[in-house]
Amino acid sequence: MNYPATPRKRIPPDIFTDPMQLTLNKGKAAANQSNQSGEYQKKQEIKKSTANIIAILKTINIELQNEQDQEISSVLSQQKEIFNKILVQKQTGQKNDFKNTENEIISQLQNQVKNLENSVENKFSLILKSIETQSQIQNQIQNQEIQNQVQNQVQNQSQNQTKTYAQAATNAEEEYKLQKTKKQQKEQEKQKEKKEYREKRLVIQVDKEIAKNIDSYTLRNQINDRFFVKENINSPVIATITKSFTSQSIILTTMPDFSADFLLQKKTVWEDIFSNIAQKIEKDTH
Repeated sequence: MNYPATPRKRIPPDIFTDPMQLTLNKGKAAANQSNQSGEYQKKQEIKKSTANIIAILKTINIELQNEQDQEISSVLSQQKEIFNKILVQKQTGQKNDFKNTENEIISQLQNQVKNLENSVENKFSLILKSIETQSQIQNQIQNQEIQNQVQNQVQNQSQNQTKTYAQAATNAEEEYKLQKTKKQQKEQEKQKEKKEYREKRLVIQVDKEIAKNIDSYTLRNQINDRFFVKENINSPVIATITKSFTSQSIILTTMPDFSADFLLQKKTVWEDIFSNIAQKIEKDTH
């Protein structure tokens, strides 16, 4: 008995692996993965940049609330406006004219930062000198007041017949000790303020010509970025970078939550930025 022949199933032509096709597929997969990685990295950079800008705006707002100098307040207000523009463009992703605007804003900001840093440095120096001068004047005034008070106390006591000379002298001595203690407490408070101010300053000695060409704004951002990447610190660590009056040193001033000791402890994070120019790195002792 003859059975009808069973038709053979056709094998799809792509059932066999084509080496060239595999290579192309792998290349496409790698390209897609690279694009995804690039997009992720770009988003992370935008996120980091936005966080830095927000932190700077918070710092500027705090400074505006506490600053009484009209010139510095004006510069801070301009910086706040500039950073707000940058933040809006970062958040909205407006890329058409962002680069030109950013370059223009950064150029303006760098000039303002340089002027502000010079003004701040002058102000800090005047504050230190003022503290020292006021301390000397107040010491003289207080010594004279103490002497006058003691003399008046003795005279008043001597006029009071109900008290003996010994009692008057004892009371005058106690009053003198009390006034002297108050004077010492005030002096200690002033010394504490000066110490806290110096604790936030790190001095890097460099050649005079190198210091003249330092871009404080860019340098501050480089150090803050290092702490963000290597230490995962989202808020700025460095508040300002200024040059000394002699232009032989670069002075790093930290934000309120950090100190010069912290910078020294984390020296490995940022020291390579100054490896070719630094002669000496130390805390402010002046």
